[in-house]
Parts: sequence; structure tokens; C-alpha cells
Amino acid sequence: MHLIIFSTVLTPRIKYIFSFLFKDILKVEVEFTGNSQYFIQSSLPKVSYGEQPLADELFFKSTPLLFSNKVEEALLKPITFGDYQVPFAVQDSALPFDVFAASFFILSRYEEYLFQKKTTEEFKANKSFQYKWRILNRPIIDEWALMLKNLIRKKYPDFKFHQKHFSHHPTINFTVSPRLPKGFINKSKFLFGAFFQKRNRYLSSKFDRLTGVDINNEEVLNAVTQWLSHKKTKPLYFVNFPDIPTPYLRVNGLSKCLSQKAVGLLRPCADSPQGISTIKDNLIKLKKIHPELIHLTSQQLEILKFPICYLNLLSSGFIADFSMGYADTIGFRAGTCTPFNWYDLQLEKATTLKVNAYCMTDQALQFLPLEEGKKTVNHLIDQVKVVNGTFYSTWQLRSLSDHLKYKKLRTLFTEMLQSVGD
Repeated sequence: MHLIIFSTVLTPRIKYIFSFLFKDILKVEVEFTGNSQYFIQSSLPKVSYGEQPLADELFFKSTPLLFSNKVEEALLKPITFGDYQVPFAVQDSALPFDVFAASFFILSRYEEYLFQKKTTEEFKANKSFQYKWRILNRPIIDEWALMLKNLIRKKYPDFKFHQKHFSHHPTINFTVSPRLPKGFINKSKFLFGAFFQKRNRYLSSKFDRLTGVDINNEEVLNAVTQWLSHKKTKPLYFVNFPDIPTPYLRVNGLSKCLSQKAVGLLRPCADSPQGISTIKDNLIKLKKIHPELIHLTSQQLEILKFPICYLNLLSSGFIADFSMGYADTIGFRAGTCTPFNWYDLQLEKATTLKVNAYCMTDQALQFLPLEEGKKTVNHLIDQVKVVNGTFYSTWQLRSLSDHLKYKKLRTLFTEMLQSVGD
């Protein structure tokens, strides 16, 4: 049995967000129709979306957002709903707000497109509507999907939903260290780049070594592998490369350390079309240390700009991205803990790029007292478990080393593994 959905106009936005809520989150097959007679006569469980109901189906009143094909200021009309606020208030509907427009607005990062039209500043978490509506720290779209599930069950008691299960995938990132090349000319060019162009990370790696916070990537990778060998957790590793030729990289041993592991490229989201060449250069470097690389995945923990970052990834052959989140703030940037296909608001279509959103980073945890950090970790995991979502977190490799400076973060990583039941 499947669900039949009616709307007088079936726009790409409507099909996208209904499919995400029902198929991806609730695991329900759906059929779309604009034929009112077919819809009324059908014996299937029915949902309609529009100005008014057709019969006695489950009806949700619409607002203009999903019928538009432009990115323009929207009339949000937020209202209080429980202990938070929701946009797109409506009346005479199964819910007092347009849950589909609200979900699309958050998931597509609609407000970030509008923000980037006005300024070149970085979009911060505290500028988001989710922050203002007090929903940033919860996978709100997944919670709304459960509301839809309850409404359908109440209206159609015999309708069956497929089971969805909680899962956990930490991501671990690190930067490959540079090494001083041989030969006077090569060494001089390299040091010039380090001192004046600050492009090869040689000085920062030397400083880390002098201050005692430097780590040996191979040693820590092997230690983490040994540490997790008896656990179900399988991290995803993301590698960053300095802007130097491959022979100047310290890669000895990395291939062996990363063998049989899921590996992707860190910081590939170049914010200009010219950045594609840099992405491709770094992919060549990545394949040098991980020859079995087949599926291209990426993560960006700096400024994420729409749509150029994701367009560059698609142009470079990436199939999945793990950049959706705030590196310095706890929260669900896209409002969900369910992987989704990125929707390109400029071309008005769903793309093949699968977005996996993280909600927690070691950077956001590092300034919290240990006990508060534990509470934060457990609370976020509980939030995701309730909706049977996927819990993504991101960690620097050095945070998992046995260096005294990172003891708290290593403890919080251990707390996370215990909380997810691993």
C-alpha cells in the first residue's frame, strides 16, 4: 500500500520535499497526481496540498513558497508551536503551519541564498531563522515527519510504515604534513612560499612541533584503528593537502593506514568556478595515497557558499558531501539528521549530490566544561535516536591523540561511542 498525494500543480519543489519527508524519512512509497477525479475515487490513503480539501482526505493548506520558481523574500508569518516557533502559519489545516514549505525553506538553505545576495560575509548560525525560532538544536524536519506519521495513522489506522533505524558515523579529518625538498633551488622556492605566500603549511607544522601539539598522522591513525577495532563504529576519514607538489608531502605510511577505510577529500568546496582545477589536483594527490578510491566524497569545515561550492563538487564527480553544519556551533544546519539530495534553487531541481549533515564538531565542544560537553553529546544523540536518524559528528585527528591538550576531546569521543551503544 502506498500514499497518494494531490496538488493542482505538481512543482519540482513539491515533489522534492514530499518525497524527502515521506520516502526518505518515513520510508513510504508515494504517488503524485493532479487529477482530482482519480484522487477522489482512489481507495488509497490520501493527502492533499492546496487551498482547500477535495473530500475527506488528510488536508494540508498550502502557502506560495512551493509553487514559486524564484528565490525571493518569503512571507514567513512565524507563530508559536509548543516550545518553539514555526513559519508559514495557516488555518483550517491538519497542522497550524505549512509543514512542507517550512521543511523546504530549511532543507534547501533558502535563507542562505537570500543572505548571499546582500553580503559577502560568512553565514553564521546565530543569523539563521532556526536559531531565532529555537529549533537549531533539534532535527526539526524529522520531528515534523513523525507528526505527519501520527496524523496518517490516526486517519488511516491500517496504513503500514517501514521501519527506519538509528545509525552513527563519525568523520575524522587531518592535514598531510609537508616536508622540506632536497636541492638548494627547490628548498629556496619552498621556503619563499612558506614565508611570503603562506601556502604550504610548513611554518605552521614547524610551530606545532615546537609547541608540542604536533602529531604524527600515521601513529595516531594506527592508534585510532586499534582503539576502534573491537567496535562497530566505522569512521569516515577526510584528508587535506597543502598547496605543494606531491613529492613534497609526507605520505609515507598513509596508504597503509588508510587501506580498507572510507576516505574523502577535505576542503574541496572552492567558491569560484576556477577552483575546480584545485579540486582535481587534490583528488590526484588523494588517489596517490588511497589508490582504491572509487566513490568521491568531501567535507568542508570553513565557509560553505551556495550554490557554487556544491556545483563545483558535482562538476568534479563527487557523489556525497559531509559539509552541511556549523563548524563552531552545535546544531542541525539543514534541520535534519537524514541524508538528502541537494536541491539546486537556481536550476530548480534535485541533484545527485547526497548531503550528509553533521550536528557536532570537536571545535564546538572544546570550550565547554567536560560535564557540560558530555550532556551536550548525549542530548544530541538522544535527539537523533528518537527520530531514528543518522548521527554525524566531525573530529580532527589530533583531538583523538593521547596528547594531554586533547584529553577532554578524546574523553568526549569515548562518551559519544558509549552513548550510541558501541
